[in-house]
Amino acid sequence: MQTLLRLGRYSASAFVFGLLAGCAQFPVAHPLPADEPVKTAVRHDDVTPRALLAYGRHVAELDAAGFARELKAIEGQGGDPMGQMRLALLHAQPRADADLAKAMTLLDRLLANRSPDAASLHPLARILHVQLSTRARLLAQNEALLAEQQAGREAVATLQQKLDALTAIERSLPAPAPAATRRSTEKPQ
Repeated sequence: MQTLLRLGRYSASAFVFGLLAGCAQFPVAHPLPADEPVKTAVRHDDVTPRALLAYGRHVAELDAAGFARELKAIEGQGGDPMGQMRLALLHAQPRADADLAKAMTLLDRLLANRSPDAASLHPLARILHVQLSTRARLLAQNEALLAEQQAGREAVATLQQKLDALTAIERSLPAPAPAATRRSTEKPQ
């Protein structure tokens, strides 16, 4: 019995030391301070998801003129999967000149493409498509709520006009004669 306990202690300590030795092989990531944003150079020939995310961050910071230049440059490149993904990221931006429906159409085409270049972009395209679908649904709900709110305001305004008209009619009616009602209720003596 004692040998089993000793063997259990040795194997448990060997397991812990092995676990620690395995963890020592991985580098420790040092987090960046919160006040230092990550700046990544945008290269148009890089096809990694990290590069696409950096591109998405890059186009989010563009002004209207920069957005138009980038849109013209990407649309002129052709319809390769990477160009479609960049164009979808560009159109996915929450700005007035971006086109959410076009971004979703581009992602649908990219997901339907079975080439190896497109297949490497499918996981990111699926995630982006879900996000854009959710945003489109929320925008549609917001528009419906705004329309309901406007209809409610119009109904309130109509009811207020009717109430004002009834108040004006009530004011135009002659006041009831209080003396006439008192005489009819009194008995003659």
